[in-house]
Amino acid sequence: MKANKGFTLIELLAVIVILAVIALIATPLVMNTINDARKGAARDAAYNYIHAVETEIGLNMVSDTAYTVPSTITDASFATVKGTAPTSVSLSLDANGVVQSGYLVINGYTVTITNGNATTK
Repeated sequence: MKANKGFTLIELLAVIVILAVIALIATPLVMNTINDARKGAARDAAYNYIHAVETEIGLNMVSDTAYTVPSTITDASFATVKGTAPTSVSLSLDANGVVQSGYLVINGYTVTITNGNATTK
């Protein structure tokens, strides 16, 4: 008698169901990882912008002894930054030109600055 080789329809359907369950579990995990990476990129871009602002103020203080440090910055084009620039800015600075608090909107994410630490929403 000749032996049949191959899988039955039930076996194939069982494998497809198992793969679908795995895909349903893995998809949200992958999507959360992508979202977390985008939030991290926005946070890093915020740190870059803050560094550019503080550098710009420092250069102005060195080149012009009568330069008055602004207490707030609301103009996103105040400092030139390499990479992603914010679309909206509201930063509070101390008398030395160091960013203390505020927020930036970068790629749709709001980055909140508190005491020099950034959190992304």
